[in-house]
Amino acid sequence: MQLNSLYFSPPVTFLSPAPFYFQIHPPMRIMLLKFSVIVAGMLALGGCVKEKCSRITTQTIYTPMVMAKADYWASVKSEAPQEIGVPGKIYVKDQYIFVNEISKGIHVIDNSDPRAPKNVAFLNIRGNVDIAIKGNTLYADSYADLVVFNIVDPLHISFVKKLDNIIAYPINSAGLMMGQSVRNNDSMVVGYNTRDTTYECDCAKRNEWLVYDNAGYSLNESAYKASNGTGKGGSMARFTIAKDYLYTVNWNQLKAFDISNAANPVHKGEQNIGGGIETIFPYGDYLFIGSTNAMFIYDIINPAAPKKRSTATHFRACDPVVVEGTKAYVTVRSGAACGGNINELQVFDVANVDQPIKLASYQMKNPFGLGVSNGKLFICEGTFGLRFMQGTDFASISTTKLIEGFTTYDVIPYSDKNLLVSAMDGVYQYDYSAMNNPVLLSKISIKKR
Repeated sequence: MQLNSLYFSPPVTFLSPAPFYFQIHPPMRIMLLKFSVIVAGMLALGGCVKEKCSRITTQTIYTPMVMAKADYWASVKSEAPQEIGVPGKIYVKDQYIFVNEISKGIHVIDNSDPRAPKNVAFLNIRGNVDIAIKGNTLYADSYADLVVFNIVDPLHISFVKKLDNIIAYPINSAGLMMGQSVRNNDSMVVGYNTRDTTYECDCAKRNEWLVYDNAGYSLNESAYKASNGTGKGGSMARFTIAKDYLYTVNWNQLKAFDISNAANPVHKGEQNIGGGIETIFPYGDYLFIGSTNAMFIYDIINPAAPKKRSTATHFRACDPVVVEGTKAYVTVRSGAACGGNINELQVFDVANVDQPIKLASYQMKNPFGLGVSNGKLFICEGTFGLRFMQGTDFASISTTKLIEGFTTYDVIPYSDKNLLVSAMDGVYQYDYSAMNNPVLLSKISIKKR
């Protein structure tokens, strides 16, 4: 069956791909819209539906690229090390750093010597954004699927199994659905070609959202082919492990997987927790979940069925959260994907998880990920750099150092003095023994464009 390619009419407008730190959390409203558009396109047989109007309109046409599923899964494998292209989320386990490259896979870095980290392997997984590790088992998303790998030898990672269509946030930087099946379920959408078109709206039937391209649905597979402990993730993670369970969040759901048998995760259930869900952070018997308008606290006393305890709302903004002791630290930021105009560090007392109390807020520039270790705070300020703060006393948190000149995304304090930072131009490591004078230990650069 020949299908029509899709593009969108106003009021939806797509620009060029956003920087890497905006590719990860498009709004729930946009995601649902794109899903309905993709499904409609898959079912359409042809024809043209244009909105009724009298203006000249320029729109972007998105033509899906399709790959045979057999070829796709044959490509999911451990390979020789590659230069990092667009770094995303980071994960630390033992002597290794696992660096996600947005929608392409995971770079494996031997960090035995933080002053001289070595790029030792690459795990090719298209559609990958998140990582979590238990023992010698690595869990990763591949579009909508959960994939399990054995990393007993990190230089030669082996595929174990996959759970199909269980993660449910397969979207790209433009908010379009990825990974969905086509062609009698033997192929899948793995990307989109784009081009702009200008036309005069002139149809009798008005349709505000969807326009089909008469040129047909271009499927170019050959062209695409050419082209026993856990680790520690960052504050922007959507995967986390606690109590022998893997927890994942998508835009509105929390999912629980029993991984007592690490190589054989069992999906135990899911629950809706609201819209705009972005991040998840475990602490003790609780999960702290960040969304675009609130921090949610769930207990995992029964790990198979997390129970909601409370919600702390805030103005619409992006919202990662970390916790230490009885304090939760939240950054809220403005931006196209987040909405709002608030850029703050907010501190909550969570000693009583049923009634979190906001204690203080501090003005930031444009905060992204954050980390906390023994009262020391580390905040990624996006294009404004990396902020080091003394946070022992919530009433007088102060900046000890702001390192500028690079664009930061997420941060992990992984020892009592070492810090790992994911940035647009690479992965940095600092010794923060002196908070007013952190020392750069190393930088893993990305390949030049």
